[in-house]
Amino acid sequence: MTIYNAVIRSGTITMYDYGNIYDNKKHYGQLTPPVYDMGSIPKDFPMYLSYGGQDELSDVQDVKTLLESVKDHDPNKLVVQYKEDYAHADFIFGVNAKEVVYDPMIEFFKNH
Repeated sequence: MTIYNAVIRSGTITMYDYGNIYDNKKHYGQLTPPVYDMGSIPKDFPMYLSYGGQDELSDVQDVKTLLESVKDHDPNKLVVQYKEDYAHADFIFGVNAKEVVYDPMIEFFKNH
């Protein structure tokens, strides 16, 4: 599972915001974090996106913004898995994470 370190606000997906213009300028060469170009992801690139309804680090609205940015992706190459009762750490430490998240994800990538 890849955890992206992005901030999603105002309908854009950006790199991490250091919280002040000085650190953003130091890391990015500009005052605000750069916007990710989600359109540069090849439409046939296999993606398995999994998120939880109880995740306070990557809330449902943020994921909806992400999904909107990949809406033209090949549907045979994109799986979106939503687990209502999962929080951020459940994807790693959940007692049933292997069966619920990782087994289906591994099967998906074996087939792609």
